[in-house]
This record gives sequence, C-alpha cells and structure tokens, in this order.
Amino acid sequence: MEAVAVAPMKTHRQVREAASCHTFLIHRPDVPEVYYADLANLTEWLDLACFVLSTKIERTSAPERRRRDLYSDILGCIREIEKRGLTVLSGVMNAPQEGIPDWKVAVISVTPKLSDPGASKRRLIFVDRRLVALPPLRTQ
Repeated sequence: MEAVAVAPMKTHRQVREAASCHTFLIHRPDVPEVYYADLANLTEWLDLACFVLSTKIERTSAPERRRRDLYSDILGCIREIEKRGLTVLSGVMNAPQEGIPDWKVAVISVTPKLSDPGASKRRLIFVDRRLVALPPLRTQ
C-alpha cells in the first residue's frame, strides 16, 4: 500500500496534473449504480484531456486558451457530480514500472457524501501498488 496525497478536484492545475499522467485509476467505493453514467462521462473527459496533452499531439495542439476551456469543462463535469451528492478527490501517484521509471498514475477517488461525509477533508488515501502495475510483457 502506498499513501497518495489527495485534495478535492477543483482547480485547472489538478486537472492538468491528472491529464499529464500515464494512466488514471478511478476508485469509487460504495457509489450507487445510478451514478455510473456520470463517472463514465468524467472518464471520457479525462481521456480527452490525456490525449490533448500527449507528447505526440502537444506540438500541434490548440492554444493554451482552448486547453483552459477543456479544463473548465472537466471541472464543470465534476461540479455536476458533486451537486448530485458525490465527493471527487484527486492525487498523483508515482508508480515506476520496469522500463518506465517515471510512470505516474492519477488517482481519482469518488465517494457518496451521505456515507462518507468527511471525504472532502481527507488528505491521504492508500492505494495498492498492484492496482497500478502493468502486466508483464510476454516474450515469444
């Protein structure tokens, strides 16, 4: 288990840091199925931001203003999720992999406010390193 510093996801910087990671893990304990579409929408937004910030696209990417608009759209999605009674926290976990020493994982924690009212004050969550490990490469 590794401690990951988290905070409520409310700033462009947090969105940019999450989108700059190699992958992300959305942890959603006790979130009712009725919210799954909202979380799928958030996942799509984060996927888009990761694509826009990828190194292959970065050289020809849209101006900074368009990226800020994208970050604002993602934060708008998060605000809607929070209005519906969930708390969204984010943090970045360093998780070096074989051959990828700078591997980083954005950890997004989503919990219901009714069953976890103190989540917005949480500063650390613990993540099992096995959840962010890449499967071993198969050689032929």
